[in-house]
Amino acid sequence: MNGPQSDAEPDLPPLLADRAAYKVRLEAILPTVVTGTTDSCNDIAAAAAFTLIYVGAVGRQRLARPSMVTQMDSQTAARGATADRLAWHRAAERGKRAIEDLTSAWGLADRRPWYADNSREGIRDETFRTWSANGALLVDESVSTTSSKSRYSLDLEFAALFDPALSGDDLDQAIATWQNRHLTPTGRLRARRSRELQRTGSAVTVRLPGGGTRDLLVGPSSDILKGVIEDFAQYMLEPAVVFISQSGEKVNVIDQKLLEELRLPVDQQQFLPDALIADLHPDRDEFWFVEVDATGGPIHEERKGQFLAWAASQGLDLDRCRFLTAFASRTHPQAKRALPVLARGTYAWFNDEPDALLSWGDLPDGQI
Repeated sequence: MNGPQSDAEPDLPPLLADRAAYKVRLEAILPTVVTGTTDSCNDIAAAAAFTLIYVGAVGRQRLARPSMVTQMDSQTAARGATADRLAWHRAAERGKRAIEDLTSAWGLADRRPWYADNSREGIRDETFRTWSANGALLVDESVSTTSSKSRYSLDLEFAALFDPALSGDDLDQAIATWQNRHLTPTGRLRARRSRELQRTGSAVTVRLPGGGTRDLLVGPSSDILKGVIEDFAQYMLEPAVVFISQSGEKVNVIDQKLLEELRLPVDQQQFLPDALIADLHPDRDEFWFVEVDATGGPIHEERKGQFLAWAASQGLDLDRCRFLTAFASRTHPQAKRALPVLARGTYAWFNDEPDALLSWGDLPDGQI
């Protein structure tokens, strides 16, 4: 359940002393040696754990979003009364301005949020992704990753490990029990299946060229990418989707065998397009680098250069690389903002006019 809550609700989970205490617990519960990344237990993870418990985002109640972590500050954190915590969550649901109005009414001067606003994506794509993969975080998959609505809460059993009343041998035993259930191969598989069940009925299902389907995360970008794969790609002679890259799931490999035959290792740290589509017909032999621009991110000159550098490093023929920015519509505000910065030698495609393609390139030498 998400939305305004009553101050008459049961007490929120008790809080540990400070962020440092949450980091100590995280290092014991989700250590780097087990998760393979510091994202599970670093400073920003500690801030996230504190904030989600502060607002009571536990077991799909009073959901949270990454911006709540970036907007939390030490003065607010010290206000531990249930009424204050619930009031802050309601304000945070409305946005930054509402938080400022509330904290100003509380008389909090010189409030300094713990993190910059642009840290939100790192929290979502690194900390939250790692927690989710290990069964520590619940995600409302019906809400898009780009939506302003809240979609995250801590697993009940995971949140219980931060109870200040747990200490010594009791804490060690509780952590060991949770780890045995969640940090084993079968535990991770249970977490994955749980996420897949949550996505059922809310995912954007795409029909792939040549048969089969693939589910994309719900949201406007996925709607456009679905159009590219189902409508635009049909104009290729022999289309094959090589991979898809989405927020929170950097690379969704469509055909591992195809990747191996193409000798294209996928490095998730690379600056990848939203999709790579190959036209395998001998008369074409082209690779289409696709960027979906629903909220920002067209193929401008710098981005085109990055894709060309990657293509060169993979031994691709640069003359056979094509670059497509896909939009919802020619009348969409994002298209109007992006068109002036599109790189030369690229194309634009619009989801509501699937049978047309806009080319932006140099005029040929001589007569037109």
